Formats: sequence, C-alpha cells, structure tokens
Amino acid sequence: MFSQESDIETIKKIQSGDINAFGDIVERYKDSAYSLTLKIIRNKDEAEDTLQEAFIKLFRAIVDKKYETKAKFSTYFYTIVYNTAVDYYRKFTSKRFNITSIDITDANFKEGDELMRGFQENKIDDSIVFEDSRLSPEKNAYGNEINQIIYKYINSIPEHYSIILNMYYINQLSHNEISEILKIPEGTIKNRIFRAKEKLKKLLLSNYSEEELLEYI
Repeated sequence: MFSQESDIETIKKIQSGDINAFGDIVERYKDSAYSLTLKIIRNKDEAEDTLQEAFIKLFRAIVDKKYETKAKFSTYFYTIVYNTAVDYYRKFTSKRFNITSIDITDANFKEGDELMRGFQENKIDDSIVFEDSRLSPEKNAYGNEINQIIYKYINSIPEHYSIILNMYYINQLSHNEISEILKIPEGTIKNRIFRAKEKLKKLLLSNYSEEELLEYI
C-alpha cells in the first residue's frame, strides 16, 4: 500500500507544475481502482472509460487544489472512483444501483446464503498476480495463490458484499474509510466483512494451514 507521504509528495509536484508526475499516481492506483470500477460497471471497456473519467476528475481536483493534503488521499481518490462508477451505472442501466439493498443481520442471515453462491475455486484467473517484494519467493508463491482465491471469491458474491471486500482487500481501505465512501454505518461494514471473512476462511482452510493464512485473512 502506498503511503500518504509519498502521495502528498507527488501531489505537490503536480501542483508546482510537474503535470507528468500525475502518471505516478495513475501507476500506483490504476489496477486496484479498475478492480473496484469493474465490480460496479461489470463491463471491461466501460469500466476502463469510467476509470479514465475518474482520473481526469482527480487531476482537475489536484491542479485546482480542491484536494486538501490534510485529508487522506486514498479516501478522497476512491470516493471519486466509486461515485463516478455509480453515476455511470445509474445513467446507462435500467437497474438501480443500491449498495444497501440487503441488510445483513443475525435475524435474517442464513448460513452460506449468498456468500458462496457462484464460487468455483477451480476457475481462478491465473493472470491475476499479487506480489509483495517484502516476502520470500516461497511465501510469495502461496501468497499469490491465496490472493487469487480471494479475488475470485470477491467476484462471485453479490455487490453489497463484493464492493466492500474489494475496498478492504484490494484497495486496502480501513473500515472507517469504507464507511465514509459508501455512506454506510461502520458497524454494517464490519459486520459484512466479518461474515464474508468467516466463510472465506473456511474455504481457504481446505487448502492452507492457519499459519499460512494469518497474513491474508
């Protein structure tokens, strides 16, 4: 995850006239931002176009100094990405996008309902690779496998879970940041992440030991 300090340093360069530095921001965030956009748009070409629009909005906000460096950049950026994608969805589809369409509570939650539907572990996209240079080659190897399973799982569940999990795992946002972006109570965010993590943990334990999962779940 990129630090707030490195983001602010890049932003100051852009605001000082080095507009080419914006390419560093794009490189840092394009893959994780695309993942979130695709969760909402569900069309690769349209997701790419929508993400490009989000980056244009971000660039203008930085140049016009609408973004204040005291605010956390990741929260600010993913709010733009999320809102741009949702606006596109609402404009060009007949179905209304509603992240709060289903409230998950102890009273109405059915074990396994929606959290495993459609998931097929044997159809993981091997082209999706997550690497951490701080880990050993051996740890990176099974770490990549675990992350691929997580990514596939996130893609298989309904949007009211998948978008939150994408923000948590892929965008590496905190509960508070996700709550702020989605305008959903933090307790609801924690509840949905907990429900999905429990189901995901059971799934992964069929392939990996608990020790191997500690850094990922």
